[in-house]
Amino acid sequence: MGFSYKLFLLTLAILAVFGEAEDTVFSGEKLLSGQFIENPPYKFIMQNDCNLVLYKLDKALWASNTRGHGDECAVLLQKNGNLVMSSGSDVIWSSSSSRGPNSYRLVVQTDGNVVIYGGAIWATNTMQSSKKLHTKVNILGP
Repeated sequence: MGFSYKLFLLTLAILAVFGEAEDTVFSGEKLLSGQFIENPPYKFIMQNDCNLVLYKLDKALWASNTRGHGDECAVLLQKNGNLVMSSGSDVIWSSSSSRGPNSYRLVVQTDGNVVIYGGAIWATNTMQSSKKLHTKVNILGP
């Protein structure tokens, strides 16, 4: 095998290990202060001010409204499907989506909606449609 082929295989192996979905948080994983998941142009970020916000480019579409309610906040997708923000041991916010033990995932979808799956149990309801609705009216009569 040539050097470039070995380098190619190594690159594929690295991507397989470290190339996890950037739009997803799985059960038991956290977003720490300043961390985010995204599906451009949408970004779901745990801000340094303890506010969890969904942005489309620079426009906020949804927020937890927890700005300034703690220090070094983190948001955890619990193994019961509940998304919980905490500052130290204090719970600041919760999605109230607890459903029991399962494999859940928090996903930023291409339509701008952020959803907890394991069966959809919570969402920001911020899906953005690019489709225009057209109506056609037929008037019947004399």
